[in-house]
Amino acid sequence: MRFSSDLLEEIRNHCDIVDVISEYVPLKPAGRSFKGLCPFHEENTPSFMVSPEKQLFHCFGCGEGGNVFTFLTKYEKVSFAEAVEMLAKKAGITLPSNEKKENILYEKKEKLYKLNELAAKYFRECLHRTDRGKNVINYLKKRGIEYSSVEKYKIGYAPASWDALTRFLSKKNNSIEEQLQVGLVTRSKKEGKFIDYFRDRIIFPIFNFQGKIIGFGGRALGDSLPKYINSPETLIYKKGRNLYNINFAKENIRRKKRVIIVEGYTDVLLTQQYEFDEVVASLGTALTEQQIDLIKRLTDYALIAYDSDLAGSMATLRSLDLMVKAGLEVKVISLPIGDDPADFLLKKGKIAFQSTIDNALSLVDYKLKILYLKHGLHSMDAKVKIVKEILPTLKAIESEVELREQIKKISEELKISEEAILIELKRQKSGLKDFSQHFIKMNFEPGNIKSEKILIGCMLEDKEIALKILNELSFDDFNIPLHREIVSIIKNKIEENANIDSQIIIDSLENPQAAKFISKVLLEEMITFDEKILDGYIQTIKTYKSLQEKKILEKKAKLLDDKIKKSQKIEEKDRIELMNILKQLKN
Repeated sequence: MRFSSDLLEEIRNHCDIVDVISEYVPLKPAGRSFKGLCPFHEENTPSFMVSPEKQLFHCFGCGEGGNVFTFLTKYEKVSFAEAVEMLAKKAGITLPSNEKKENILYEKKEKLYKLNELAAKYFRECLHRTDRGKNVINYLKKRGIEYSSVEKYKIGYAPASWDALTRFLSKKNNSIEEQLQVGLVTRSKKEGKFIDYFRDRIIFPIFNFQGKIIGFGGRALGDSLPKYINSPETLIYKKGRNLYNINFAKENIRRKKRVIIVEGYTDVLLTQQYEFDEVVASLGTALTEQQIDLIKRLTDYALIAYDSDLAGSMATLRSLDLMVKAGLEVKVISLPIGDDPADFLLKKGKIAFQSTIDNALSLVDYKLKILYLKHGLHSMDAKVKIVKEILPTLKAIESEVELREQIKKISEELKISEEAILIELKRQKSGLKDFSQHFIKMNFEPGNIKSEKILIGCMLEDKEIALKILNELSFDDFNIPLHREIVSIIKNKIEENANIDSQIIIDSLENPQAAKFISKVLLEEMITFDEKILDGYIQTIKTYKSLQEKKILEKKAKLLDDKIKKSQKIEEKDRIELMNILKQLKN
């Protein structure tokens, strides 16, 4: 069966080659690519490379290579058509049932592309050849948009007439049905007549990844509402699957290894005029998973430059967590209240905008800034709300080290314990409730107890980690009797060369408190295998024990000193014991 290039491109856009191949071959990062053992020949040293940037794979051992379809045909031993079908199903894309239907669909799409191209030419003629259009050119010039940008982006003008475009397209042998299908015509609600969808608006053609016009955006002139409208969804235009300027910016994004995401058309035009040509617009909507997939094909680093008002900022937050979850590094460009990127560039210029990029906030910092403005910092209730709303962002952070650093920062700024945040993070992941009381209670748990609980959780999860911890600590270094009992059993299991199984340990103890503790620690605690973090917890326990031993010695020394002072005759053994204790305290 023959598949159109558009269909194959759509499927590839939704099936990242790294994700697909990772289901078959273990891959590890290797610079900008991924590396693994080739599935097509025997090898001990990895020579199989997968490039997310180019969406290609190649084995430098056996020579196999190609795209995501090639990989499936080779690995699954299926035909090309079957590989397309498998990936389409994975992407949630419906395939035509036969070649004839596919050809019809392809031809229909091509017709709509051509119709949009014809409409774009008409809008451009109206921009250049009508008085109103010339006024639009002057308006764009005042807004700082250069004529070169008007030409590059094929900006036009839709006249105020009810049906000027409809009549023009009909004269060119385009049926009303086709005009409806592409979203250029709509039916009047009052009279039922066919009228132009865009009237008296500046027109911005919307291009897809390949540079074909798939729809239009229209900005009202004057105070008409809505200020912006986009083409309705059609066979070729799906708003949530496209980014404005992706066709012009894609190579610059790859080259600069970053993308700047703005909200609207003028933001794109102004930023690229100032040589920030790695910019795309989300067209005023929250980013969708499909748009994020498009970005991931090109880069792993995204800068967000949205409007800076509080309402807009809260809307921004809802989509940014999705980006972090998808594995993107996200930072937010902080602009003065009331400014968008276009306004800021016109007022302050290129160097100032570059400075905002250099000082862009991490997603956590940005979110905290917005939440502080929203809730304040003066009450426990406000702090609880802030932590509740920051948890989704923390959940999306995959790096244990980064997560710990962010939690530490939040803890210091809110003046609450790291443990409280860690507990609630694990609680939310487990779908548990009763946040506030637990939050307040855990705020006061001593650091050494926290360290004991987390280290026990780590030992229950990993035998090698348990060995490392027990090389540094003995079971009697743990302060809580129940903790010592559990650590003792873990130590015995290791000596018996048996697996550390939490279920077996619960059964061995026959202690309801032990069962509660183990299930709780494995569900709530932030288990970590980061060596530096583990060393920190171990050191906390050692320091606490050392302080406790010092306190015991100081108390004993005081008792002996008091005894010696009150005695008529100083016992030599008391004097020697006191000297030894003082020596230990000095050391």
